[in-house]
Amino acid sequence: MKEISPVKWTVFFVGTLLLAVLLLGGCTNLTPVDPQPTPVTPPQQAPGTTDLKVTYNYNNTGKVQLSANNLALKVGQKLTLEPAPGLSANTRFVSSGEYFIGNVMRQETDGEQSNKVVFTAINPGKGILSVIPNTNETDRAVDLVVTVQQ
Repeated sequence: MKEISPVKWTVFFVGTLLLAVLLLGGCTNLTPVDPQPTPVTPPQQAPGTTDLKVTYNYNNTGKVQLSANNLALKVGQKLTLEPAPGLSANTRFVSSGEYFIGNVMRQETDGEQSNKVVFTAINPGKGILSVIPNTNETDRAVDLVVTVQQ
C-alpha cells in the first residue's frame, strides 16, 4: 500500500475544510445586482445671496493684486478666483495651519480644465488662502482672507 505524504494530507485537509465552510456557511450575495447610488445634494444657498468673484493679477515685480480681499460669505455661497485677462503664468494657491481654507470652504471640481478656481462655503469660520505668483515666488504672495458666516 502506498503512503500519502504529509503535504498531500495537509492540502487535502485544507481543501476539505474550505469546501465545508463554503457549503455550511451558505451563499451570500456580496455585490448587489442593482445598487442604488446615494443622491448628493449641494448645500442650499441662502436666499438673496450672490456668488463672489475675485480676480488676481501680477507682473514681473511687486505683489499680487486682488480685486477684493477680506471677504464675508454665507454658508452655501460660491467664491470664484480667476486670473485677470491676459495673465497666462501659473499661479499656486496654498493654505495651512489654524486658518486652513479647507475647514470653511470646499473646492469644487467640474471636470473641465479651466483657469478658474471655485470654492463653496461649507462651515462658519475664517480661512486664509495664499496666492503665489509663478508657483514659487512666495515673497510676492498675498493672503486672501475669507470669513464664512452662518
